[in-house]
Amino acid sequence: MIGYLCWPYGWNEALTQMGWFFTKAALLTFGAAYAVLPYVCQGAVEHHQWLSATQMIDGLALGETTPEPLIMVVTFAGFVAGWTKTLFGPDQLFLAGATAAIVVTYFTFLPSFLFILARGPLVESTHGNLKYTAPLTGITAAVVGAILNLGAFFAWPVFCPKASQAV
Repeated sequence: MIGYLCWPYGWNEALTQMGWFFTKAALLTFGAAYAVLPYVCQGAVEHHQWLSATQMIDGLALGETTPEPLIMVVTFAGFVAGWTKTLFGPDQLFLAGATAAIVVTYFTFLPSFLFILARGPLVESTHGNLKYTAPLTGITAAVVGAILNLGAFFAWPVFCPKASQAV
């Protein structure tokens, strides 16, 4: 699927990199939005510099105060990234933001749907089997740790804004 972006834009262009990054985010992180968001923050803010830490915190605040799933913060991040990177020139900022938001949302959810379609019956057959349910207890603990990590990650720039700008 990344090939559809790579062909017209090239591998190093922002839309292709957004699609690839958010596919990796969906594949490499296990759990809900609280597990994905620290990875997204680090990659989108620090590595790719698609948006600032303040903009990412604004997206998280928006996600927490609205009744949609928190993972939709990635759509906000994609929109802001497309807007700030002026993907289609300075006269088409909204189109750039909307296109990046669609790409980011699509590539964030695509792996989940593929896993559900491909492995759904297998998962159902393991229901109640101790050798499969016991590791899930450990995974649950890891997700709780990821949630605590996310809280610390976002608390630092909120409570110490001058210290976080120096970094």
